[in-house]
Amino acid sequence: MSDYMKLLDETNAKIIEGLGKYGPRNTVSLAKSIGLPRSTVAFRIKKLKKNVDLEVNARVDFTKLGLKRAIVIAETLPGKWNKLWEVFENLRYLTYLTKCHGRFYGCYAIFAFPVEYKAKLKEYFEEAKRLKALSRYLLFWITNLCEVYPNFDWFNFKEKKWAFEWSKWVEEISKASERLPECLIDPKEYPIMADGKDLLILRELEKNGMIEFNELAKIISITPQSAAHRYYKHILKRNLVIDYDVKYFPYSYQISDTCIFFIGFKDEKALAKFGNTLDDKPFVLSYGKVLGENTLIANTYTPKAEFRNLIESLERLAEMNFVKNFFHVMLTLLPHKRGGVPYEFFKNGAWQYNRKENLERLRKIVGQ
Repeated sequence: MSDYMKLLDETNAKIIEGLGKYGPRNTVSLAKSIGLPRSTVAFRIKKLKKNVDLEVNARVDFTKLGLKRAIVIAETLPGKWNKLWEVFENLRYLTYLTKCHGRFYGCYAIFAFPVEYKAKLKEYFEEAKRLKALSRYLLFWITNLCEVYPNFDWFNFKEKKWAFEWSKWVEEISKASERLPECLIDPKEYPIMADGKDLLILRELEKNGMIEFNELAKIISITPQSAAHRYYKHILKRNLVIDYDVKYFPYSYQISDTCIFFIGFKDEKALAKFGNTLDDKPFVLSYGKVLGENTLIANTYTPKAEFRNLIESLERLAEMNFVKNFFHVMLTLLPHKRGGVPYEFFKNGAWQYNRKENLERLRKIVGQ
């Protein structure tokens, strides 16, 4: 832990936090907020990218692309995990895939699925279950995921140590606002507000939010001026990018646990109170809400020594009648697969889904 934190001083911490707040293309505002020259901030960002694998990725509003987010957890039998991985990879519109264990031994995945083909996602996994490619699965339709910017309020820079104030967090929840955060409000519609080139730009911004327009133009086969025009007049003006996800793990993954928690609340007010405390917590990577339910899904990242305290905090919230129930699934992080905006399946202004081909490939995977 100490080796991992050596590069983290207060200035670097402010830069990492600011990248999420201002975005990678607004280093002028970022530098001004810290009180440093822009050149100094740019130099430090370059050093962080090299030494701690700092990434800044665009967080896309999939609801404005006609895509609905879904989380699927599937369990398999011992010795059949590789086959299950193929089953997930076969299905288009996959944005994230990794291995999970604990309550479920199998795969955890996130999809951005065309809203008009919503029923086909469940159909696919029902067929996979019938073919015994998996033993059971859970499917949740969710809101966009809210990414949590890195935050160092619980970090002691002098001692280079984290201090997890769990009791204060529980108390904070009890006093938080009962108004549901905007990112946890169920979408009412899923319009398509982008064309093929916009989707490709979004895909590249997901990979690298700092990409230069010259490089972006080469990938899309347009001029740098056209790339800039589309970025400002299409992407930003239509709010297709919600904000930026700063990939910086606050502590080394070798000594940490990554989990997905499913937390049910007694009502929407209790869910709102909980959700309104997450945006500055170092143990939360992202969170979202199950559509039509008072259930929150949180991707947590805690040092192994603190995981028990997280569980005990949730137990305390249950005793206080905020939390109704919860369970968690452990994620491995490695191996994992990232997708993104599935622009390759967008043709003639509409998303494509070939049910017959998908099911035929599924049967080949399982040998039937």
